[in-house]
Amino acid sequence: MKLFLASAIHQTLPLLKKMVPDVGTKVLFIENAADNHEDKWFVDIDRKAFVEQGYQLTKVDLRETSLDQLNSFIEDADIMHVCGGSVYYLASLIRGKGLTETIKSAIIDEKIIYTGTSAGSIIVSGNIKPFSYDQEEAPYLNKVPDNQALGFIDFSIMPHINTTDFVEENKKVVENMPQDLESVFFITDSQAIWVDNDNFKLLKI
Repeated sequence: MKLFLASAIHQTLPLLKKMVPDVGTKVLFIENAADNHEDKWFVDIDRKAFVEQGYQLTKVDLRETSLDQLNSFIEDADIMHVCGGSVYYLASLIRGKGLTETIKSAIIDEKIIYTGTSAGSIIVSGNIKPFSYDQEEAPYLNKVPDNQALGFIDFSIMPHINTTDFVEENKKVVENMPQDLESVFFITDSQAIWVDNDNFKLLKI
């Protein structure tokens, strides 16, 4: 299992090749966490970063992708990248489409490397409750009543801690940490967490 969990992958993507020098260039590009955002600028900068560094992208819309189609996409790719947006919406979509086990198996069996930006990194946690205090998540909370996501790691990632736009959201997570009993790893936009099976390390550009 190999996970590259970024706050902002457009700043940290070069670090991926340092961890996996022979990483392939075929990327499944999943931007569904931003489905309900009118301005998807943060998706655009992820896309631009991959393209400029020589990766070949295949956009995969989970709303329109069957289980068989997803398996076929995975067989022909090297990386699955999940962009930022709404954590709870993304979790509910993956669960609602019955794609959880397929994604987990592909990552655990190392058929593909997983990369994420912001919500795409958060979603690999087990418990995503720390992010339920974000008002933007409110419309989707009842779709994930157990607050459970993919469960690759036993801690949460709080991205963008050096970005002023996220100060209020980050404060709410910290305020509620004692009752949520969830370990939270705070990272800046120039940092990423590399997970290789049971080992992980903090990377910085």
